[in-house]
Amino acid sequence: MALVLRVGLLSSLGILVVALVAYHLRHPGVDSSQILANNPILGYLTASGFLGGLAAGEPTAYLTLGLVVLVATPIVRVVSGCYYFTRNGERSLSAVTLAVTVLLLFGLLVLGPLVR
Repeated sequence: MALVLRVGLLSSLGILVVALVAYHLRHPGVDSSQILANNPILGYLTASGFLGGLAAGEPTAYLTLGLVVLVATPIVRVVSGCYYFTRNGERSLSAVTLAVTVLLLFGLLVLGPLVR
């Protein structure tokens, strides 16, 4: 389970660093106030916009991908924990990790869009 966290964090970090360098090369001289005023990842909040941006090689789409990987890492870790505990017959720990998984997904998929 620690491997999941390590791989997820390092993958996210690698994607974000490469995307930041690409963004800086494509938009030299832009400062953070200009970036925040535009909200460059707004177009990637839909699946079609996100996949289209990745296919087009847009650095902002890859920044979004890095954030998605970062957010998905703890969820994948909890799911792998549930699998591990279920496989080893530890019912109580399996139930706890299943409850945590349900709460994480509920917060992300149900409560998250309500806050937006």
